[in-house]
Amino acid sequence: MRKTILLAFVLLAFALCLQAQEGHPGADIWLPPSGPSTVDGCLRSSGGHYTVTAKDGTVTDLTGNTARLSRYVGHEVEIGGKPTVRTLDTTVTRAASTAEELPALEVKTVKDLTKQCDP
Repeated sequence: MRKTILLAFVLLAFALCLQAQEGHPGADIWLPPSGPSTVDGCLRSSGGHYTVTAKDGTVTDLTGNTARLSRYVGHEVEIGGKPTVRTLDTTVTRAASTAEELPALEVKTVKDLTKQCDP
């Protein structure tokens, strides 16, 4: 009888611990990013990293085959591609390793709209 009560108590404590966990079961399943498959805006480059800034100020990181984009820097462009994520290492010296995932667009096509971005 004592073992049954002890077992019931342990199972109840375990159930309460599980109930106290944050999040939703199954919510940690990775889903592919969604979003526009094209972006329009001003192409910018910094240290070999390319971004497109839309007229509303939204900045989209570009990944994939970006080597061919250098001739379009400073132009209004339309970039077509596949939504993805860009992982940034945010680790601080002598701290645990951390990373941040940012939405990005994997470049597939480039269309030059104008030779100069609007100010």
